[in-house]
Amino acid sequence: MRFISSLFLVLFGLSGVQAQQFVLAQPLAGEGVLAMLRRFELPDNRYYFDQFVALNSGRVDANGVGLVFNHSYRMPIQKYEYNGKSIRTTLGFNDYAHAKRIQQYNERVVRAGQKRTVYAHDRELWVPLHLLPHSSQPLDVNAIAGSFSIFGPENSRVEIRDRRLAGKVFYLISGHGGPDPGAVGKRGSNLLCEDEYAYDITLRLAKRLLEHGARAYLIVRDPDDGIREERLLKPDRDEVYFGKHPISADPVIRLRDRARIVNSLYQQNGGTRTSQYAIILHVDSRANSKRIDIFYYYQRNSKESKALAKKFYSVIKGKYDLAQPGRGYRGHVETRNLYMLRNVEPTTVYIELGNIKNTRDQDRFIIANNRQAVANWLCDGILEYNR
Repeated sequence: MRFISSLFLVLFGLSGVQAQQFVLAQPLAGEGVLAMLRRFELPDNRYYFDQFVALNSGRVDANGVGLVFNHSYRMPIQKYEYNGKSIRTTLGFNDYAHAKRIQQYNERVVRAGQKRTVYAHDRELWVPLHLLPHSSQPLDVNAIAGSFSIFGPENSRVEIRDRRLAGKVFYLISGHGGPDPGAVGKRGSNLLCEDEYAYDITLRLAKRLLEHGARAYLIVRDPDDGIREERLLKPDRDEVYFGKHPISADPVIRLRDRARIVNSLYQQNGGTRTSQYAIILHVDSRANSKRIDIFYYYQRNSKESKALAKKFYSVIKGKYDLAQPGRGYRGHVETRNLYMLRNVEPTTVYIELGNIKNTRDQDRFIIANNRQAVANWLCDGILEYNR
């Protein structure tokens, strides 16, 4: 089996600054995609070829055919307004060596004649996709640099099993985070916080999706948690959104921010409901005595959302029937008038993983193998849906 450990492609702004647009360029007479990439000092590999095609969806076919002389195309290079101080403060990261690589790239494109002057003079900083800071990048197995550090040091490497989800994009949204722990249960004297357990399962799901060739965006991110094996996950407040944007304490603003980030990425990734999905993971809070199974909410008037929710249900019910014969599975599928289901554009399923106050449901969260099983089963549902 092959191992790849990488990150790439950001299509949303960094902390405190947003890319204004992609660099636009016109092909020279007779020039194809690979030649354009070389002219802009980019690798002429499959990764950059695919990004060029995706960024110019509808204007060039999947084989790169259809470039028109004197027409402008988006290059896989983001433009930022340089703040006059440093690359690091402009982009919101601290890695000097990485900033140096971005500086050297900008100097090369000036020498190659593709840019008139350096960023210090025209305040226009160019950043190729593979040089964008990792904390603001999606996870993708086709990358050319970096590591999956978001999974933690023990889980950063990903074994590629197959390409069954190649071309599929997933926006994974774990509930709450930052100033809001979400639902809170107790195990003895210890607090169990919804955001920590939903995030751990989301990380595990992201890794499984990568194993099958998907691209995954973690909309809520914690810089240092990684996948954890402890039963009691220590709560913190350092989660941020994709792009390092802070999570608001205001629940209305939180929902608007999440929908806005997902919808922006969805449009920039081509805006197709048949290949882009948002999976929202929460943990419910009910009476201590109320035991519930995993249940699924779908978008009203979306046949794709309903079909995916029903596939999750049938796969996970089947897993329970095999693992615990006679147990009975009481999960259910329905639609609800939830903000995220109304306002998120990709095919979306909102999932409640159990009751954080019920002792038996808690075992679904606090036992690491159970968290992994839930992630595995959700991935199996996605694979079945995409057969």
